[in-house]
Amino acid sequence: MKKSGLLAAICIVTLSIAFPVNGQQIQASKKKKSIKKITTTAKAAVVMNADTDKILSEKNAHKPLAIASISKLMTGYLVLKKLPLGTQVQPSSNTMKIGEESNLASVNLDSNQSYSADELLRAALQLSANDAAIALGDQVSGSQTKFVKLMTKTSQSWGLASVQWYNAAGIRNDEAMDDGVKAPDNAENKMSAVDVALMTDNILEKIPRIKRIVHQSQNQFDGITQDSNYVLMKNYFKNTKYTVTGVKLGISVKSGVSYVGLFTYKGKHYITVVLHADQYTNLSAVFRETKRILNQTI
Repeated sequence: MKKSGLLAAICIVTLSIAFPVNGQQIQASKKKKSIKKITTTAKAAVVMNADTDKILSEKNAHKPLAIASISKLMTGYLVLKKLPLGTQVQPSSNTMKIGEESNLASVNLDSNQSYSADELLRAALQLSANDAAIALGDQVSGSQTKFVKLMTKTSQSWGLASVQWYNAAGIRNDEAMDDGVKAPDNAENKMSAVDVALMTDNILEKIPRIKRIVHQSQNQFDGITQDSNYVLMKNYFKNTKYTVTGVKLGISVKSGVSYVGLFTYKGKHYITVVLHADQYTNLSAVFRETKRILNQTI
């Protein structure tokens, strides 16, 4: 081979190493750059295009954090998969005690009374009632320990690697009292922001009924009518360019305020996740930060 031919061959090989013919390196670089970094007071956040399942922007998207009552979305999904809505559920005396705790949202279930799975599901998703969620988990699997195994198996089947489940409600392990699992007292359900978005997308796509439940403004339980948590979302975003249609708040002393939301803007649908926006007493912070990350993204 002539020297010029040898040099040409070396150049071709060198270029093919640096810039593969199949463009994998270039594509990977573009994909990485396409996810925008966002600024927010929240510890973690994500904006996802729900039509394409593409993550558009993020902050600490893969860091597992306590998600509190956002957990009830998975509980609702499993209830609708496993229980006829007319199923009568009689809560345990322990579930009733959980409902009596003043720092936990509840509908004050009576262990001497039975409730339909449908009304408990609506209480859990619309009012974030912890006693309703625990009662449903017990009904589906027989105990919180068994229900947690079902939650874990389902999460793994969706490829959600960051998930840690301890109960159906999203309360601390010790707050579940006799329904606590073998874990530290302060253990709470955890998940990364990106996995919250993926979980929510899976749930709403597989069971659209949940989307309709979390979009309702009022809840009727045991003869009492009250505003659902959706009213809080709707009131905050009514003067913005975004149309909110749900989905779930998560509030606890440890994790502060978190929120996964479903929005429509110019005919496109988005899932937002804001985890630990501020202390649990500052609920408006989670909506403020949701608007902030939407403004930075779309």
